[in-house]
Amino acid sequence: MTSRLRPDSYARQTLERYTGSSLEDFGAYILLCNFRRYVDAFSQQSGAEVQSANWHVVHDTKRSISLINFGVGSPSAGIVMHCLSYLDRVECVLMLGMCGGIDDSLEVGDLLIPTASVRDEGTSRHYLPQDVPAQPSFWINRVSEEIIARAQGRLPKSGIMITTDFRMWEFDREFIDYLLDHRILAVDMEIATLFAVGYALNVPVGAIMLISDLPLRKGGIKDKQHAAEIFEKYTGLHLDLGVQTLAEIARRNHISKKQRSKCQW
Repeated sequence: MTSRLRPDSYARQTLERYTGSSLEDFGAYILLCNFRRYVDAFSQQSGAEVQSANWHVVHDTKRSISLINFGVGSPSAGIVMHCLSYLDRVECVLMLGMCGGIDDSLEVGDLLIPTASVRDEGTSRHYLPQDVPAQPSFWINRVSEEIIARAQGRLPKSGIMITTDFRMWEFDREFIDYLLDHRILAVDMEIATLFAVGYALNVPVGAIMLISDLPLRKGGIKDKQHAAEIFEKYTGLHLDLGVQTLAEIARRNHISKKQRSKCQW
């Protein structure tokens, strides 16, 4: 028996159920994260309440920014991007994620702007052929780099990541050899999915990634204590850079719309 529920209606209802929000609550600019600490920090910064269901969300109506903690992994990343694609008001999506650094030039606390991510996960193949690369919206990358350079006095790292659903890859020699042979900068579990689904469904998406651990170095795997230290030291900075990036994108969008309006006259 075929359901009478339309895909757009189902996606919007899913977004409402998973966030405990109404569609009217969502801003035009979306921040995504994997951790409750970011939600609480954004709530304190904006003065807006946390709304909870399967996911946690904060809606800053003054700045038209909604921050969503969608959990961990490729399937959740696919769900949140698919649902957001049905919100007409969404201008762009920016992921504030953490990743394991592989390249020798990286240190804990470095910021990374991914130019692409290898699709070693299972979700994105439902949206794009496997030979299509997972890439962000490069104009979001440019703004992110400008904001970070302005704040820190230097450009962030940039390059190719890999997104995997193999959670214990740190202990697999074959996987590690693949990373080294292909000069992968960092590893995460969501970015390729976000990029691929965003491209397939026409949702501009980018990412500012934080190097949270260095798994291939001695003592570099992130344990419970290390994770707490990373949150304490970097959550505020990471979140502030994300908010500044969206504010700058909103400013440029406003200028662009005004210019188009004048041209019509």
